[in-house]
Amino acid sequence: MSIELTSARLDVPGPQAVQDLFHGNGWSDGLPVIPPTPELVAEFIAASMLDPGQVIVRLREQSRTITVEQIAVNAVAAGCRPEYLPVVVTALRAMNEERFNLHSTTVSGATAPLVIISGTAADLLGVNTGFSVFGSGHVANATIGRAVRLVCQNLCGGTPGIVDKATMGHSGKFSYCIGESTARNPWMPLHTDWGLPAEASAVTVFSGEAPIFARNDWSSEPGPVLATIADAMKVSHFTGGGFTVVLGPLHAGILARSGMGRDDVRAALCERSVRSVADLKRAGRVRGDIEPGDEDALRPSVERPQDIVLLVAGGHLYGYSAVVPPWIGGHESKPVTVELGRAELDACRIGAEKR
Repeated sequence: MSIELTSARLDVPGPQAVQDLFHGNGWSDGLPVIPPTPELVAEFIAASMLDPGQVIVRLREQSRTITVEQIAVNAVAAGCRPEYLPVVVTALRAMNEERFNLHSTTVSGATAPLVIISGTAADLLGVNTGFSVFGSGHVANATIGRAVRLVCQNLCGGTPGIVDKATMGHSGKFSYCIGESTARNPWMPLHTDWGLPAEASAVTVFSGEAPIFARNDWSSEPGPVLATIADAMKVSHFTGGGFTVVLGPLHAGILARSGMGRDDVRAALCERSVRSVADLKRAGRVRGDIEPGDEDALRPSVERPQDIVLLVAGGHLYGYSAVVPPWIGGHESKPVTVELGRAELDACRIGAEKR
């Protein structure tokens, strides 16, 4: 199948010149890029079985659209394999949903889109769901997350230091992608929370800050484990929005063996992650002097248990979980889950089988 590309073509004299071109134009994240040659871009699009001109994202605030071809260019540059492109495209479909608020989350704040892959697609593509799930060393996680970030930077206007003026930022602005464990999850998959069947595969996006780790490897009872995780939630924003809680397999096993389901865990974390208004004022998180009644007035970190995205991932040898705080404007950005359709999943499978 012949793929007709419409992107501009630039003649570059050599490999270092490619890096200099990307860096000089603000197209890179500071790491080396793979040159997105017409041949590679066409290969990616062909593998995805998508129309190169198909519009995936519409940024009304910027009067611009983003096509499959443009996404493919950035996926190649990020170091993706062709079979990853359907997942990158699905993540951007999710981010295009109005409730995610792509424009605002791209150009402001210290957050990055956390991409969570659930279902058989994670295993099919070799997405890391275990040890060092937020860390390095896994091609799928690193490059899928990086491709999404390059799209945010190069196509959505989130150029660091120019439009994106986050005070601190965090390492998720290089890449922020994890998978949900299929082998060590004692409950239904994450995507079932959005009404999708358990046998489906899906991509969930959440605008989040850097993870806060919650360590408790000395207790085998649910109460202390929940208290540890809730305590990690307490140190973050009390400004609305939700959290993503990544339960380590040991913690998930303790909770499941006690008879708790996913909804029970969310409800318990919502109930326990509260602070008094007086405590929040002393910590500088709420303005004003402490007034009568502030010691007894409790403020939750989330308004509802449903505001917690809950999944199981990470290594199974130690008692760690992780809490990912929301965008500080979290009430304006909601997590979104989009199913990987049959065609997209087939494209992933075919590409993976070729390797």
